[in-house]
Amino acid sequence: MKNDAIAIFGGTFDPVHYGHLRAAAEVAEQLKVSDFRLLPAGHPPHREGTWADAYHRLAMLELALAPYPDLAVDDREVRRSGPSFMVDTLASVRADAGDAPVLLCVGQDAANGLNRWHRWRELFDLAHLVIMTRPRSRPRYPQDLGEMFAERRVQRTRDLMTTPAGRVRQVEVTQLAISSTDIRRQLASGRDPRFLLPATVLAYIRKHGLYAQAAGA
Repeated sequence: MKNDAIAIFGGTFDPVHYGHLRAAAEVAEQLKVSDFRLLPAGHPPHREGTWADAYHRLAMLELALAPYPDLAVDDREVRRSGPSFMVDTLASVRADAGDAPVLLCVGQDAANGLNRWHRWRELFDLAHLVIMTRPRSRPRYPQDLGEMFAERRVQRTRDLMTTPAGRVRQVEVTQLAISSTDIRRQLASGRDPRFLLPATVLAYIRKHGLYAQAAGA
């Protein structure tokens, strides 16, 4: 039985690859939510920028997820103007969700630096936090963040489903040695990154000439 909840897995997806897709599939399976969404960042304020424009990254993600009806694309950050702060995105999702649980899924590296996110304490008023851990990833939380996580941590998915927001759960996902940075470098140097990302995404990249200048990415 699926849990009546919304899960959000955000990222730049620049480009989306099988590491992203495998992590999404595993977390969706463990959480058993009725609505699991991958959300491409529109204008990420914590990065220098993205290589591909938001509409290209959205299109690639839609192509990648087309065969998988249990995974959806949420385009609200691409449609929204201005910086893409997660607190604003979650407020928008919360408005749609009502009192249903909302789960924000992030990797361990992102969780380690959550205290640097815009209005980060408000995130827990809007959603639960699901930290996706890999065998080689290590928690390195500053004291205030670590204490907050410890106070809110639960061990079972069902503990996330009894309240709309505010709890923290860790889930393990498979480590795949694939990165968007490496794919961009391969493309820029004329190498073939097939089997690292869906063929439909690679065809889109070649059709639009994306990442040709990304050698230093």
